[in-house]
Amino acid sequence: MNETEPDECAASLAMKILGRKWTLYIICELLMCQELYFSQLQEQILGHYNEKISARVLSESLSRLEEHGVVNRLVHSEKMPIRVGYSLTDKGEDFAVIFSVLKGWGVKWGGIKVKKCRSFACIHNAVPIIDIDTAKELFQIQECD
Repeated sequence: MNETEPDECAASLAMKILGRKWTLYIICELLMCQELYFSQLQEQILGHYNEKISARVLSESLSRLEEHGVVNRLVHSEKMPIRVGYSLTDKGEDFAVIFSVLKGWGVKWGGIKVKKCRSFACIHNAVPIIDIDTAKELFQIQECD
């Protein structure tokens, strides 16, 4: 699949992948659990985020993430019934860095006093915080002329 359009912005491409409601939940669960079966993923999302995702929507979301090379679909046919597991590719695991910086931004600007969430399932526990001010020092933002 050709993921980019001519003259497409790299940030725009990332947001095309991340910008859907269920994507964050799916990637966070796979960051924490390494591999999950379809039904486990559906249960984890309900249990951790109190959000119910239908089988159809989860299937479509996983297919889209697989098309983008973010998720691996693993067929386990050694036992009956055949089970399908999902894990992150190297490309998918790189989202942990993005989430870490987003966490740093949320701590600085979101009025969050505690840097570790009380919920075990929160993305706070899946990735470390990257301090937003430290991250800004790594980037040289060009000012408008």
